[in-house]
Amino acid sequence: MKLIPILLLVVIALPLKSQAVQQTTKDSKSLLPAVAQAIEDELYDLKREGLYFQIDGNSGGDDSPAEISMYVSKDISPNGVGVVVYKDMPYGEVYRYFDVDSDGTIELAGDPVSKFPPHGGSMLTVYMTDEEVCNFIQSKSYKSKFVIDPQASSKRIHDAEVRQLRRTGYSFRLNKGPGYKAT
Repeated sequence: MKLIPILLLVVIALPLKSQAVQQTTKDSKSLLPAVAQAIEDELYDLKREGLYFQIDGNSGGDDSPAEISMYVSKDISPNGVGVVVYKDMPYGEVYRYFDVDSDGTIELAGDPVSKFPPHGGSMLTVYMTDEEVCNFIQSKSYKSKFVIDPQASSKRIHDAEVRQLRRTGYSFRLNKGPGYKAT
């Protein structure tokens, strides 16, 4: 009689243990190029490439491509969510969530037109404590770079528009998509 409750407990516990194993995080290192592309595409689509001329050590009026640091969370949650911190001009440094689609496409969360207020997840780092920002950058992220070219070719801009339309359902430059909002 005592064996039945023990067997019942084992039968219940085994599926729970296997579910816990499935809830592990994924390393984000392989996603760094896709995160960079999502940021670049959005910035080109929003016509912000001209705002990066003094960010990476370039002097005023320099129109060479700017290499901008980004910090991507080392772990992607089981449901495909990660975080990236980067300079999003003209607003400043942003702590931004992103989703990883099943095909590896990155979709940035938060509306850049809203200027990343202190509620709703993605926000400017000015709304965080210094300790939170430093801990994320120093301990919980990979440092990488994305490139913004103020003289980007029309093909590069067009490719960004098309990917942004496919990724988010709208493009600001193309004025297309059901989610399009005027800037």
